Amino acid sequence: MPHPTCRPIFLMSPPTRAWHLKGRANFRSASATEVDASQARAEWSALADAIVEAGGEVVVMPPQDDALTGLIYTAESGELFRDEQGDLRFLLPTMASPHRRPEADLIERFIHDTFDLQTHRVQHTWEAQGDAIRAAHGDQIVHTYGEGPYQRTTQAAYAEVAPRLSPQHIQVGFKADPWFHGNTFLQFFRRRTDTIGLVCPDALLDGELERLEAFLGPDIELVFISPEESRGYDTNALQVCDTVIAPTSFSPTARRATDALDLQVKTLPLDELFAKGGGAPVCLTNRLWGLDIAEVPHEVRWSLHPSIEAHTEL
Repeated sequence: MPHPTCRPIFLMSPPTRAWHLKGRANFRSASATEVDASQARAEWSALADAIVEAGGEVVVMPPQDDALTGLIYTAESGELFRDEQGDLRFLLPTMASPHRRPEADLIERFIHDTFDLQTHRVQHTWEAQGDAIRAAHGDQIVHTYGEGPYQRTTQAAYAEVAPRLSPQHIQVGFKADPWFHGNTFLQFFRRRTDTIGLVCPDALLDGELERLEAFLGPDIELVFISPEESRGYDTNALQVCDTVIAPTSFSPTARRATDALDLQVKTLPLDELFAKGGGAPVCLTNRLWGLDIAEVPHEVRWSLHPSIEAHTEL
């Protein structure tokens, strides 16, 4: 059973009945065959169910537009933060792919209408939790940027974003081919006061692994995974309380890390959303750090309305 005081909240947005691959801007979607939208909706629902079963909650953001095919990968949808007055606000992204840039307007309306929160739109290209990775219990931010053909978040976004999220932050550069977000090669799992990180050293630019290790300090163990394990999205497994929800490709190396923390692993087949679309459980969710369950309206909670049809007609 999950710890009774643990209730992480995740923003998710379901695929529509007409969902398809549009941008094909990652190494999986670039050569994938066309998706089955009905199967994708079933996979999405199974992930939302698994999050609730593990002790979390899902806030459902209706897509409202068949054209916004990337909205289901809500890791890039933004990030909650507190301003200088201590008020909760929401950072809106600026997407690299032109077809995803209109998502910010929909996200802004949803955040304002649902939570009555003000927003700040990041001016530089920034894809949110895809490149803002939280280390020790969310208190440390590893901000990543890529160099190469799959580049998304730019190096210039760091100064605008990182200080708003935490006083403890570092920027780390990586090879944007085949990697395209930090969460495709870096992740942290936590249990009580212990933290273990998974990282693929081959993804990092020269000298960045040493900088990362120095920033994290000796209390966080880093477990190295291979490029093949990284392409299987070991680091895109989602921790919800004491459960890690992972794609079926989750490797033995990653399982040794979760076993060391006594975390349960639940694997889900994500043939459409991950194998074709290129996004696994972390990509499909946006953790709403700092939001309390009492602040979530009943009508957007998956645990109370566990079907896509209850939230959208698309």
